[in-house]
Amino acid sequence: MLCGSANAQTSTKPAEEVLQRVMPSLAPQFNLKLRTISKEGDSFRISGTAGHIQVEAATLPTLLYGVNWYLKYVAHLQVSTNGMQLGPANTVLPASPQPIEKPALYKLRYALNENVDGYSAPYWDEARWRREIDILALSGTNAILIERGADLVLYKTFRDAGYSDTAIRQWITQPAHQNWQLMGNMCCFIEPISIELLHKRAESAKKLIAMLRELGITPVLPGYYGIVPADFATLHPGAHVITQGDWNGFTRPGWIDPRDPNFAPLAASFYRHQHELYGDSTIYDMEIFQEGGAAGDVPVGEAAKLIQTALEKAHPGSLWLMMGWQDNPMPAVMNAVDTSRVLVADIEQGRIPREDRDHEFRGAQWLYGGLWEFGGRTTLGAPLYDYAVRMPKMAKLPGSRIVGTALFTEGLDTNPFAFDLYTEMAWHSDPVDLATWTDGYALRRYGAEDLHAKRAWQIILKTAYGYRADGDKNHGERDASHDSLFSAQPSLTTLHAATWSPDVMRYRPEDLQPALTELLQVAPNLRTTDTYKFDLVDLARQVMANESRTMLPQIKAAYEAGDRAKFAALTTHWLHRMQLLDSLLQTNEYFLLGRWLQYVPPWALSPAELAQLNYDARSILTTWGDRHASEYGLHEYANRDWAGLTSDYYLPRWKMYFDTLSTALETKSPPKPIDWYAFGDEWNRKSTNYAATPTNQTYPAALAIASDLNLAP
Repeated sequence: MLCGSANAQTSTKPAEEVLQRVMPSLAPQFNLKLRTISKEGDSFRISGTAGHIQVEAATLPTLLYGVNWYLKYVAHLQVSTNGMQLGPANTVLPASPQPIEKPALYKLRYALNENVDGYSAPYWDEARWRREIDILALSGTNAILIERGADLVLYKTFRDAGYSDTAIRQWITQPAHQNWQLMGNMCCFIEPISIELLHKRAESAKKLIAMLRELGITPVLPGYYGIVPADFATLHPGAHVITQGDWNGFTRPGWIDPRDPNFAPLAASFYRHQHELYGDSTIYDMEIFQEGGAAGDVPVGEAAKLIQTALEKAHPGSLWLMMGWQDNPMPAVMNAVDTSRVLVADIEQGRIPREDRDHEFRGAQWLYGGLWEFGGRTTLGAPLYDYAVRMPKMAKLPGSRIVGTALFTEGLDTNPFAFDLYTEMAWHSDPVDLATWTDGYALRRYGAEDLHAKRAWQIILKTAYGYRADGDKNHGERDASHDSLFSAQPSLTTLHAATWSPDVMRYRPEDLQPALTELLQVAPNLRTTDTYKFDLVDLARQVMANESRTMLPQIKAAYEAGDRAKFAALTTHWLHRMQLLDSLLQTNEYFLLGRWLQYVPPWALSPAELAQLNYDARSILTTWGDRHASEYGLHEYANRDWAGLTSDYYLPRWKMYFDTLSTALETKSPPKPIDWYAFGDEWNRKSTNYAATPTNQTYPAALAIASDLNLAP
């Protein structure tokens, strides 16, 4: 069992506590039991009578997924990343017509992307993390990456190596940017990090890891593969440090040759401190040469072998987790290491159909990854065909080494439709008919059959979720949906907000629009659920965002024709639509800038540190990095349709830009250039407070958008 580092599971109490937190009114109606159902491996079994539902399994994550399966397919209720639909408080759970047994087809159901610690969770407190872990556990997850706290491990490791307290704290980045340092992409941004913050994060990490172990979930921890400060050879003359060049405008950390005498002591120190702080795991995440980097004169295979040797020495029998992403893992790495101790998360299957991974990974075990969202963006869409149809077919190929799934979105809590389907695919041996599955989703999402809900979701399925991996490398991140031009750095010719976002849509915007008309006609008694409110905001938001791609060429044409009246009318309407959008976003907790920022202040011990952390949390959404990195292409990578961000950042930028163009039309002179980085950097340094709880009502705000677009019922 790959989850061997989790505590032995002898009590159902941790799972019962999950139910009490997530569904307090339903929890007493479940009787949970730990026992082996099948000799073939872990399974869950559902039985019982009305109001007394028994769920049995050999492990807590499988037991909790059994509860989830019952809720989905017997009670027509829903646990979701974005709102819950758990029926009235007096709901009596119905009995299953016959017992249900489902085997756990894969021994590993992994989450998360390394970038989650930057784009979603850098400042979450334990309560917010607990909520996420509960949902992941109920989704059957049995291994979760925890990067928080690795900063103190690095600090202690390099203090051992002779660095002063000040020098090493100048090297370690702040929380929202730190995971890119762990991957060897960058260092030294918004420095220094305080020693107090390092210790607070370590204490928090201990609690998160304890939460996982209690639930029988393996905490996946970062491993050590050789990153060092660039000046390491100054303190250790003769050390063979390979400079790694730049990553998107940032200077990478150095990489010490694993053959160098300094490598083994550094790795031993890292693993010793990590063990003392957080205990051990059976899976360690390491990405060498992630998105570039250079081996210099170091033989890559020999280096990889020594990295694995250091891991094996510290944690015998553990697995090295790698990403199957772009050129990684390199053939030279896979040819040299013991692939029986390697686990690859293949996260390109939604972008490029890769049918020969067993050969490419040299027989290593691998996970069929789910990556449909980048930067925490609020885009609607995912390549569901690749998960519902291709994945089970590939898993059945003779000799397949697929051993699980890897939830690998760069941010969390968007696209609950995709999350529900993808996590469920770990329990399907055959392809799933998406149209039928979607009808069931609409039923449990709102709690009753509704023709308008079914029609809306069938439209959404065929449009936003209708694309699939096609291997096209010419139009940006094809495994993700397009983002909104309202969020883009203003330009009349822009095709995306984030530099690497798709520059073309995968469906016609007018084909999605009827879904909004349908969703607005869902029965009034179903509109009170949190799930309906979220979906209405998300759909109306996406339909309006799509309009930006229709309007911008019209604005460009009016400007180039010198038609001042038409230009004024179109740009006024553009800004009005952004205001309508912000009013809609204000009505739901998942679309609030204030909710993101509210987690920052408790981490700071002084006004100066709060200013640093505030800048860290804001800049990741806007300029991302310093001027060089931002202008290189990182700006807007994490754009989101959020209230506050739309009204206070995106909208003022477009107004400033349109005013400049209007003046240019009046004076018949070139438009005045605008320093967009300076605008963003100024906003990043502000301390404006934004609402962290919703205001106003969702339905009227969505109806106002539908009316503006002539889509009202």
